[in-house]
Amino acid sequence: MRIDNNITDNTVYPIVIKKRGVSYLTLYYYTERGDAVLHDGGKNLIYFTSEESMAVFCDSRGLKPDGEVYEYDFDLPLENPIDYSRMLDRWNLLNTIAYSFGMYFEGNAKKYTPLYDLLFCLSTSEKPIPETYSFSEKHLKYITKVFRKKDRFLGRLELYAGN
Repeated sequence: MRIDNNITDNTVYPIVIKKRGVSYLTLYYYTERGDAVLHDGGKNLIYFTSEESMAVFCDSRGLKPDGEVYEYDFDLPLENPIDYSRMLDRWNLLNTIAYSFGMYFEGNAKKYTPLYDLLFCLSTSEKPIPETYSFSEKHLKYITKVFRKKDRFLGRLELYAGN
């Protein structure tokens, strides 16, 4: 397995990707090119069976895990009201995975820019606002389209074999 040698400060961030009731522990990191999720340099995202196996992996490569494990739950329903911050996080993760593999991501289409901007504004509001937001029917339709092919990206999870 090839790992990116350009991980900023050798710092990685443990994340869990939850889909169809199963949790996959992996690593998120930054490079000069952008952000990435641990992958084999080919077509698969790599996940670990435990925090211990992830720690062994990191130690063997001089990587420094930082922070608490953050969860990206793709099992959350796409219906109103929506936790807009978690929605934005999941959108961004799919975009990161797509970019890592040179794949097209629906959420990058120009017609979704106003929706993405709304999610971003809600998530970064300086004024206190409720954690959920009721989106219009049009926006719900767009959200469904953006996430419709999520398995195209999330179906690439492969267990770390210890090499």
